[in-house]
Amino acid sequence: MDMDFLAGFASNNPEEEFAYSKGDILKVLKRIGVDTRFVSYFEDEEGSIKLYIENLRFSKFSRNRTAVFNRHYPDIKVVRSTLFQKICARSSKTLAECLHPRDRLLIPPIEDDYSRLLYIVLEPYSRKYGIEFVEYGGKADYGDIDSIVSTLNLNQEVNHILNDIFNGRGIDWQRKFNSALEEYGLNEGNVVFPFINVPEEWINDFLGIEKEYAVDYDNDDIAESFMGFLGDINSQFKENVLATSSFLEEKHQ
Repeated sequence: MDMDFLAGFASNNPEEEFAYSKGDILKVLKRIGVDTRFVSYFEDEEGSIKLYIENLRFSKFSRNRTAVFNRHYPDIKVVRSTLFQKICARSSKTLAECLHPRDRLLIPPIEDDYSRLLYIVLEPYSRKYGIEFVEYGGKADYGDIDSIVSTLNLNQEVNHILNDIFNGRGIDWQRKFNSALEEYGLNEGNVVFPFINVPEEWINDFLGIEKEYAVDYDNDDIAESFMGFLGDINSQFKENVLATSSFLEEKHQ
């Protein structure tokens, strides 16, 4: 049976009013056959709402269902970005290993495009696992928090690894944990790294940020210059460095 065809009849009363609360919007999505565990809901400071498809196949958020949804909510944009779905796919592999049902996560303040994207990627986990998000505001009772969220991405972690090697010291595997805890003013706790396997290039491209990744021989950061050099030779080198480091880290423990 064609479920997209049936979606057009899920709400066929033109006079029916639809509220703009998050709960009501998600109910309408379910009503037309969309799996909201794979769709991210975000409302900005001005009250503008966007829906981001994290996984097109699993969400079943077809173009026909989008058209049905927009008949009721014409001013809500549905973002269908292949690049965003790639970012979410990479993040999901990390999150599936470290999140547990009904965890409470301490997240960075949503104050720029990067932290906003981080929250958008995480938001559906409130429905997948019943995750509760607590936005950091300078004070936190860690006793009520299961894990904190780090903003670390793949490029940053590989840069740290290469700098450790070039400076002649062993890889400091605790660096990423200590740095994250320090950002929140904590001494201990679990840390979640949603973007640790996501290239910074993907994030910047999705956000519309232009950055030059070519080799800069005048850059004092040798690791960054080396990353630019290797990037022209092997586009997957960052993933390979991270995988090797993770393997060594497991053997080191």
